[in-house]
Amino acid sequence: MTVLEYTDVTRAERVDRITAKARQWTPGRVLLGLLAAILVGVGRLAFALFAALWLAVTWCAAAVKVGWDDARQARQAAVGEAMRQGDVDA
Repeated sequence: MTVLEYTDVTRAERVDRITAKARQWTPGRVLLGLLAAILVGVGRLAFALFAALWLAVTWCAAAVKVGWDDARQARQAAVGEAMRQGDVDA
């Protein structure tokens, strides 16, 4: 079993490490990172929008097909009933 040793790091040492790390970052690279984050967010929103639109369009198309099939069956039943009764003009 490995025992991890606790090293007492003073606040000043932490601040110095943070400052050194912050100085390594260039403004251009930070701005590119922010731009990338914004573009990823816009891409996700666009995907969600198109997914919702696709669902709505396919649902409407399915509703039209079901309605069309029901109307055709009803029309065929009415024509069949009229033909059984001898009425040709249905």
